[in-house]
Amino acid sequence: MGLITHCRNRLAQRYPGRVSCRKAMYSFVCGFAVMLVSLSLQAKESLSLVTFLERPLVDQQGSDVHGVLIDVVKELMRRSGIDYTLNLAPPKRALVIARTTSKHCVFPIERSQEREVFFQWITPILISRHGLYSHPDRDIPLMTLSDARPYTLGSYLGSGVGEYLESFGFNVDYASRNDLNAGKLAKKRIDLWASDTISAKYLAKEDRFNLKAPELVFFTTVRAMGCNLDVDHRMVDTIQDVLFGMYKDKTIAKIYEQFDQSP
Repeated sequence: MGLITHCRNRLAQRYPGRVSCRKAMYSFVCGFAVMLVSLSLQAKESLSLVTFLERPLVDQQGSDVHGVLIDVVKELMRRSGIDYTLNLAPPKRALVIARTTSKHCVFPIERSQEREVFFQWITPILISRHGLYSHPDRDIPLMTLSDARPYTLGSYLGSGVGEYLESFGFNVDYASRNDLNAGKLAKKRIDLWASDTISAKYLAKEDRFNLKAPELVFFTTVRAMGCNLDVDHRMVDTIQDVLFGMYKDKTIAKIYEQFDQSP
């Protein structure tokens, strides 16, 4: 209504005494301008999301991207009223894309001191427990994380946990994707596989690899959606509020139950 009033005032100044006879036409023109502004604002309410394969959290068959986290994010965006596109990239590249490209967010990534300032955060998208897994034919007793220092640990590029271990001087061997580490462990190309417990169990079963319980559960991470710094902070706040609501009303727990998993 403010824009319509402004239009009428300008017209009254320019065409004194003639506004009333053309009021309907001018109201229509100004109303149409308001509609265009509104549509323009709505067009901005969109995001480009980028993620990476991490089965069963994120999986792909042909052009269909699915998984427990995909279902969480679909419902999150639906409730937030935000249009979005979803693309896959290798984990490291996904991070770079979201950090450097306007209106992009990446998930699920670990928060860290190094990453904190480069993203706006929506959290927790996922709570992960991470373990160190040895080959079924090999016992590597671990009482503390320091006991793993003599060994080669398998992780993947873009993993915050892998970066965390490397920063403390552990010997980390990186694969391009986490699922490749199951094969590397089976072939004894790594001594210990550092993985979240949900993915490790699923990937080992898929490869018919008799994975034992982890030698040590050493880390719990809060994994998040990291959004480019130019994403409207009001949009980020809206998504965050909706996410809290999904935890509160048990929606996320119900989604995980459908996958026979728990976050």
